Amino acid sequence: MSFLIGSIFLFFVGLMFTSCTKTPSQLGATLLPDSTLQILFSDTSAIVTYSVPIDTTRSDQLAASNLGSVSDPVFGETQASIYTKFIQPAGGQRFGDHPKLDSLVLQLAYAGVYGDSTTHLKLHVYELMQDIVYDSTSSYYSNQTVAVMPTDYADYSFQPQPAHQAIVNLDTIKGVVRIRLSDISNELGYKLLNADSTIMDSAQLFMGYFKGLYLTTDVNTQGGALASFSMNAPTTLLTVYYSNDAADSLQYSYIISSSMALVSNYKHDYSSGSQSFIDQVVDKDTTLGEKQFYVQGLAGVKTIIRFPNIKKLARSGKIAVNEAELILPGLENQPFLGAPAKLSLIRIVSDSSYAILPDENEGAAYFGGIYNDSTNEYQFRITHYIQSLIQDTTQVDKGLVLFVNNGAIQPQRFIFVGPHPSDGTLVRTKLNLLYTKLK
Repeated sequence: MSFLIGSIFLFFVGLMFTSCTKTPSQLGATLLPDSTLQILFSDTSAIVTYSVPIDTTRSDQLAASNLGSVSDPVFGETQASIYTKFIQPAGGQRFGDHPKLDSLVLQLAYAGVYGDSTTHLKLHVYELMQDIVYDSTSSYYSNQTVAVMPTDYADYSFQPQPAHQAIVNLDTIKGVVRIRLSDISNELGYKLLNADSTIMDSAQLFMGYFKGLYLTTDVNTQGGALASFSMNAPTTLLTVYYSNDAADSLQYSYIISSSMALVSNYKHDYSSGSQSFIDQVVDKDTTLGEKQFYVQGLAGVKTIIRFPNIKKLARSGKIAVNEAELILPGLENQPFLGAPAKLSLIRIVSDSSYAILPDENEGAAYFGGIYNDSTNEYQFRITHYIQSLIQDTTQVDKGLVLFVNNGAIQPQRFIFVGPHPSDGTLVRTKLNLLYTKLK
């Protein structure tokens, strides 16, 4: 019997979307003379939305590391910095008698850029005073800081251009930036050259001897950019160029291994953002979320979504939810610096615990969350989730959280039209609900 009802329902759905003059409750009335099946459509379910800051996110061992600063007219200023260790690729290196430093060069391999690639980023590089560790018991988060030495080895200005080519030893290397760390002070270069054989033969001893580097930039109060680097790429190197009593033009490079600690630090200063953003996100006026709401990557902003009245559907009898689609339209015609490619939507279990929605198990093509640039919106199918709320009205529902997918490395942000926008001509956030009333 359930198979027969389901087949009839699919036939009705096809009729509903091809014949707009009929209401869902009228479809198939002649086929079901006893009126045992009633199909209804609603897009007026109450929705509560509001945005809050993300406290922090785990930021160690990321696939890419952001560095730089960008100023957003709505979200204010974002700054990204990097803590990283280096290691000798193999033991046994000897620098010979009386090694003399020629230069110390940090080379970083680009992964991309967010913002204005013609902007100038002012880079500063410091040696770590405090160690960072990568093991099964250590985790680092985006708001953590690590103590560093006072000497700035860079104070270097560069444009984050991933297509840049550098000439190194008569070879052309694509997609890197090279920073001399010996122009201001040669202290770090000589520290590496003076490491004794015991240290150079032991990765553990070396990482205790040279704890790593901290890379940061000045804040850009207008424009700016975030450069993304592949820190584990073979072209990301720390190279000491030197000579000794036996030879000139020598070099030795240290690498960043995937088994070593690598931590990103993110800072957000919302004080220069728009007033409506500050009122909602910083000053916690959650009522403003009905007009517009926000998400932002790099441990920026997330949105809480609730459906406060959805359980009332159960009062009208037994309900089968055939499809529940959450529509999230964008407010800006052209999203600033591009929209996030994908968003994530998860269920709140407690203040510090979350769970994936059962709908996500149906696969990405069904669940959604992909940005549609033709409609400037995101859509999620949350049919199973809504059905669970109606089916068990005793369960405590804390709502959903919407955030940028892979937001630990993705800096994009987005502004949504709320469920009750000030401008009535805007497409609003809504829940398209198609359901069957069973008797």
